[in-house]
Amino acid sequence: MAYGPNTIEINGTAMLLTTVSGGTAVHLTAAATPVAGREAVPDVYFDRNDRVPTGYDLMALRERRWSDRTICGRVWAVMVGGDGGALGRYGDVAHAPTCRRCLILIDRHFPQPAPDDRLALVAQLAADVVVDRRGFAEIHHVPGDQQDALRKAIRTAIRRRVDHSVRTHSINGVIYVECQAMYDRHAHQNDHEAADAIDAVLKGEPPPHCERDWIISWETWGVA
Repeated sequence: MAYGPNTIEINGTAMLLTTVSGGTAVHLTAAATPVAGREAVPDVYFDRNDRVPTGYDLMALRERRWSDRTICGRVWAVMVGGDGGALGRYGDVAHAPTCRRCLILIDRHFPQPAPDDRLALVAQLAADVVVDRRGFAEIHHVPGDQQDALRKAIRTAIRRRVDHSVRTHSINGVIYVECQAMYDRHAHQNDHEAADAIDAVLKGEPPPHCERDWIISWETWGVA
């Protein structure tokens, strides 16, 4: 079986896996429009018998159909080897992109996920914790397709109430929210709770119960 260009499909559109000179990342290259573009494998790779494996459809590799730049804007050198094997003795084989910029940009090719029914409620709960009680919050068990929308909704909800900088980031399905100005405002309460816990430990007593009101579970607020 002869293989064609090493492509992956992004929302119904074929994109070529490519590499740039002097780099190790695997990039994505779209088809050229509206005129003919570059071939997947330049002619120089056909000059020596040890460069292009016989497992490929050589005519398909020479078809001039690809943009001269990757979707992240870089001039690429050659297609990365795929099912037909590496291109050349020292070539690589890859089946997915690794360029971070390309990975971010392909999100534009997918439709935005529908917001979950609980998104607005969870965002408001987080905003209340940050502004009224802690200056920070954690939201656990957030599905991957809802994380970006939730982070944006939380920032918007907080900024409706206070004119301060808000930071959000995601680690392993947990959304972390920080507002330094609100944290400073509630520092006395946070410090007091910490001091009580330390004092209890020094006395050999169990630490006082502290409600972890800064932790919100996405799953708790599911709509039946």
